[in-house]
Amino acid sequence: MTFSVEVKSGGLVPEVLPIQPYGKSFFKYVCERFHIIDSSKETESDEEVEHLADSDIVIDLKYIKSLAATEWKDQDHYRVLGIPNLRVQSSTKDVKKAYRFMVLKCHPDKSKGNTKVNEEAFTCIQKAYEQLCTIEGKRAYDSIDPFFDDDVPNVTEYNKQNFFKVYGPVIERNAQWSCNKNIPRLGTDADSIEKVNEFYNLWFDFNSWREYSYLDEEERDKAECKEERRYIDKANKQERAKRKKEEMTRIRELVNNCYACDPRIKQFNEERKKRKQETKQAKQEAYRQEQEAIRLRKEEEERIKKEQEEQRQKEAKEKAEAEKKERQKQNKLLKVERKKLRENVKGQNYFCAPDSNNIVQAMENLELLLLGLSLDDMKSLNGLTGDVPALTTKYTSLLDAQLKEQENKKRENLVKAKQSQEEHKEQTQNSDKFTTPDIALLVKAVKIFPPGTVNRWNTIADYLNQHSTVTRNYDNQDVIKKVKKLQSGEDADLKSKVNAQAYENFEKSQKQRIDEVQAGGGISNRDNVNSSLKTEPEAPKNKGPWTPEEQKLLEEALKKYPAAAGPERWDNIAAHVATRSKKMCMKRYKDLVEQIKAKKAKQ
Repeated sequence: MTFSVEVKSGGLVPEVLPIQPYGKSFFKYVCERFHIIDSSKETESDEEVEHLADSDIVIDLKYIKSLAATEWKDQDHYRVLGIPNLRVQSSTKDVKKAYRFMVLKCHPDKSKGNTKVNEEAFTCIQKAYEQLCTIEGKRAYDSIDPFFDDDVPNVTEYNKQNFFKVYGPVIERNAQWSCNKNIPRLGTDADSIEKVNEFYNLWFDFNSWREYSYLDEEERDKAECKEERRYIDKANKQERAKRKKEEMTRIRELVNNCYACDPRIKQFNEERKKRKQETKQAKQEAYRQEQEAIRLRKEEEERIKKEQEEQRQKEAKEKAEAEKKERQKQNKLLKVERKKLRENVKGQNYFCAPDSNNIVQAMENLELLLLGLSLDDMKSLNGLTGDVPALTTKYTSLLDAQLKEQENKKRENLVKAKQSQEEHKEQTQNSDKFTTPDIALLVKAVKIFPPGTVNRWNTIADYLNQHSTVTRNYDNQDVIKKVKKLQSGEDADLKSKVNAQAYENFEKSQKQRIDEVQAGGGISNRDNVNSSLKTEPEAPKNKGPWTPEEQKLLEEALKKYPAAAGPERWDNIAAHVATRSKKMCMKRYKDLVEQIKAKKAKQ
């Protein structure tokens, strides 16, 4: 804690010097503010001015005479010295005064009254004084005072209703063990939340000065050697730590039960919960109002949008009606002009000779011209009714232009149709991805997987993708289309070519076998292989579930032998796995593919 003070020196610029507070008043303020124990005051409190009067000392002569010196540790030392009511509140000066009084009254040699006791009883008085005359000895005995109530009230409904009545004396009684002389007491129900929290914070960090050296079973001074003293010290230390732990557990239980029964905590929690609920309700109300404002704004926007849409539709409808009326008007005018033009052309015999046979064609040409002429052109033609040569010339020119335009359109349509056919043919040719070896594999696959096989076309497509020598991606639709073409006879030439190639391959293999037989003296290499296979039985294959090692070998083989490896791909894969046959490997691969497809379909 530092302050700054401005100091002026000789009219120069003020200089800022740091100062720190000190003194008795400041030290007292800090001790009270942070609940710090002043060791000097503690010593003074232990050596306080005596307040014990001679009349306060009670001599229990019957009890003193019944004492045995050998059992001095089990005796009530405060009762022996005549101050059973003061006990832990007594000071060392009170103990000394009580001892002097007891010596005068009970000494076996000096006392002359009825309070005289024997030497054994007086020895107990001396032992009690020796124990209580020092601060350490008095604390050791006070820590195990048999008249101190260590009970902790339980959490019951009665204790909750009578909280201050039940827990007030208990807190006051246990506060005497605190090293902090300023530790707060329980207080009242009018205390603020800050004061209550300070009370529980200090009591949860309670530091007790109770120590249990008085209960040591072994006396260190009776040890015969250093090792025995060390052993006794260790045993006593462990026992003291155990009792100290039990004491702190008891204090913590007391504070927990007090906290659980405290009506102030319940009230504060209810108030906090109420404030929290009010805050939550305020937030909900603000959110509701915000949503309501958003809803109203959206409704307003939708209303404006709807009005604009209705206005647009209304304008569009009005425009359409106006256009319709204009169109109807134009159609009426066109109808009138067409009728006039027909009558004019008909009056000129369709501009044909009287005995001409082309009148029907001329009539068709007239209708074609009427469909293509605009209103202005028809008006201009009808305006030439009196001028026959001009009418004929213009009519003929317009008709020739119309016929020429129609011819051009027909020619363009034919060109477009031809181009479309060529493109379709080219696409059809390009879509046929099957090569001759792939068609042979397709025929084989159709035989291997007959109708009734689960996912037959997908299985055939996978078979082609696995055994094809060319990297292709066939799907079930490609397979179905190709099979239909082969069955319908569209690819009859290709099918016959495949059969011829298959026969040629068969002849070639037979010829090669005959050459091997002739070269090997009547036995072919294939027969040798077959005989060796018969003599050496095949290693048994594992028919149980796939192990992780087998799965790993299968994945390595699939990477090592891709689909472009040829027809021997699965033989190589089975050889790599070793414990599985070719059929097992293919089945495992199909199962994995189906699992992956099913997983992707779920996603």
